[in-house]
Amino acid sequence: MILLEPNSYVLEETLLARFNSEKPEVVDITLVDFDNVIYHVQTSAEQRTLLNLSVEMKYFNEVCAYGAESILQREYGDYLVPVANSQYQITLQFNLEQLPADKAGLAKHVSMLKRNVLASPFIRAFEYWESQQEGAGPLMATHYRENEAIYVQAQQDRVTVIFSTLFQEEVDRVLGKVFLQEFVDARRQAAIQNAPQVFYSSREAPLEIRHLPGLRQDES
Repeated sequence: MILLEPNSYVLEETLLARFNSEKPEVVDITLVDFDNVIYHVQTSAEQRTLLNLSVEMKYFNEVCAYGAESILQREYGDYLVPVANSQYQITLQFNLEQLPADKAGLAKHVSMLKRNVLASPFIRAFEYWESQQEGAGPLMATHYRENEAIYVQAQQDRVTVIFSTLFQEEVDRVLGKVFLQEFVDARRQAAIQNAPQVFYSSREAPLEIRHLPGLRQDES
């Protein structure tokens, strides 16, 4: 089984190389992650010992409505600075002369930035579920790719997560069905019968999002 780490490995290695560099260098590196998230690592024009990380997330305004900004402040408050370029939504600044002793830990933590931002609707949904309020909580959508989205909604007895995914190629659709059926059948194994229940449909949208406009109702 292939386990995908929740952080950006290439961002972690890039930052760690800069953190461990004995001599501050001029840096201007652009990295593209999954979901078209862009990281721009650049030294300050005025001072080489200041390293800026700017992040472009096209769905950032959506997750801000679910508390993403408070998560950023909690996790990276010491490094947050005003965004100078309108292309980006987040900028962190590091003084290379005043880094903590655990530079590897800092690089790892910063490489989790996208994961922490995307966690905001999940955190809000679990908080709603724990509060035991009556009725369903708000349906929170994150359009993380073009024509694809994650929907999260809490109810009194469960939290529902829906991945709306588009497979453009026939081979991808066939492979997708095989993998998704494995998730559905997994609970038949005695060792993981308590795993979260998984359903999938290649035609009809789940009931929780069926009322939304613009959903595709076909085999893709």
